[in-house]
Amino acid sequence: MPTTATKSTKTTTGTRKTRTRRTTAKKATPAKAVKLSTTTTKPVEKPVENKVTTKRPQSPRKVTTTVAPKVTTTTFESGKVVNTQVELIKPTVVLIQWKDYVRDINNRWQIHNYEMQQLMKDFKSIVNYLQPYHAKAVKTVKAWSV
Repeated sequence: MPTTATKSTKTTTGTRKTRTRRTTAKKATPAKAVKLSTTTTKPVEKPVENKVTTKRPQSPRKVTTTVAPKVTTTTFESGKVVNTQVELIKPTVVLIQWKDYVRDINNRWQIHNYEMQQLMKDFKSIVNYLQPYHAKAVKTVKAWSV
């Protein structure tokens, strides 16, 4: 028996495809359905009872921002650009008047006061709810230390 590997005497004439291992399983593609008949039938909807359907609120549309108008001033000396300045032009918009600001601040302050009043009512109801339990806990602790 030979102790070293011997060279094979067979030679292959064509190149053999090497096998490679796939790293992910290949998903089977579903067979395409073939329509054999040319008649069309409409599906009949079954009446659904006690089903509440509500329309889903649509999200607001994408807001597009307008680009402020600009004026670019470029100065040249002997055919070369020396300085380039970009200046914004004042937009023509309707500004909110001062009395509208004051009215808005007053409305927001009234809303704030109302919300704080409701918060105080909630705190009072929580305190009233917890008072008997607190009194009982204090009575129990005093009984332990006697």
